[in-house]
Amino acid sequence: MRIISSVITLSLLGSSTAFAPSSRTSKIVKQNPLQAVTVNGEDIKLLEEEYAKQDNEPKTVTVYESVVVPPAGIDLSKVSSLLTPAEAYQALAAKGEYNANASAVKTVFSAALGGAYVGMGAMLSLAVAGNSPALGAADPGLYKFLFGALFPVNLLLALQCGGQLYTGNTANMMAAVCEGKANVGDLARSWSLSWIGNFIGCTSFAVACKYAGVLEGGAGHLAAATLATKTSYELGPLFVKAMFCNWLVCLAVYLSMQAKDMTGKYLSIWLPVSCFVSIGFEHSVANMFLLPAGLMSTNDISIQTALFHNLLPVTVGNAVSGSLFVGAAMSFMYGKLGEEEVKEIAEIKEIKAEEKEQS
Repeated sequence: MRIISSVITLSLLGSSTAFAPSSRTSKIVKQNPLQAVTVNGEDIKLLEEEYAKQDNEPKTVTVYESVVVPPAGIDLSKVSSLLTPAEAYQALAAKGEYNANASAVKTVFSAALGGAYVGMGAMLSLAVAGNSPALGAADPGLYKFLFGALFPVNLLLALQCGGQLYTGNTANMMAAVCEGKANVGDLARSWSLSWIGNFIGCTSFAVACKYAGVLEGGAGHLAAATLATKTSYELGPLFVKAMFCNWLVCLAVYLSMQAKDMTGKYLSIWLPVSCFVSIGFEHSVANMFLLPAGLMSTNDISIQTALFHNLLPVTVGNAVSGSLFVGAAMSFMYGKLGEEEVKEIAEIKEIKAEEKEQS
């Protein structure tokens, strides 16, 4: 029998492929599904002609499409290195539910740890970039990338070592609210407690770094310059920078939930976080370390200026993007906020299928 390239011939022994009838064609032909797979009308015609030569009786040939079937007893989802986007969203919402039920003491303690972890990454960037002034003068773009490339270690530590960040909670708590796993009161409580804990952890780590002498020299000069830059923006641009920043940060958290191995998690964190740092977007928790570090390195700017010209507006901007652009947006894509849309699409498909059958 002549079979062209779109027909796949398979061995019966050790086959891990099963076949399901195709819906691509209304013509039905009958043949052993473990012998060939046919996917277009030309093949059907060839098979019909071949059957006509072998037997004068009318025959039909069923068109089959290949479907991968795992060996018995093996769940492929358990050996995959990734969760699907929908599964990762459910994990994000579950994290929000966990945060909603955590005690105040545990939330603040976890957030304080997260703040210290953020300080570690920020201090690393200050120590290396701050002592590379020649690079900054010769190649400002590479200098910014160096600062950004070192920074993301803090989010890996926070996510994998028991830390909790206000910025990430803006997304996971909104996801939990959208899925009915938490309420607005839980959201406000988690945001407030995690912000306080982050502030305690970041400022304490900054004071410890100053005491230890690691904020001296180039690191101290860069901290002072960073403070001056961060408090010089107009409110509008500052707010937008804060929104874009936490959009990327919460996407980093979401992507890290998709990865099941440490390499995948770090890559999913490193790319978005180094992106926001290199561009110059504004992260409230990182600023809880950088602003105090700068204040301890210069007398030119007041605490009040640091709070009202940076930290508080950035906190609000971070909340808007994390909750809406990630938490609510992913609920619309994969959760309850998008259920009506899914139902409408299914109904449209059903109507079209009925119309096609009637015609």
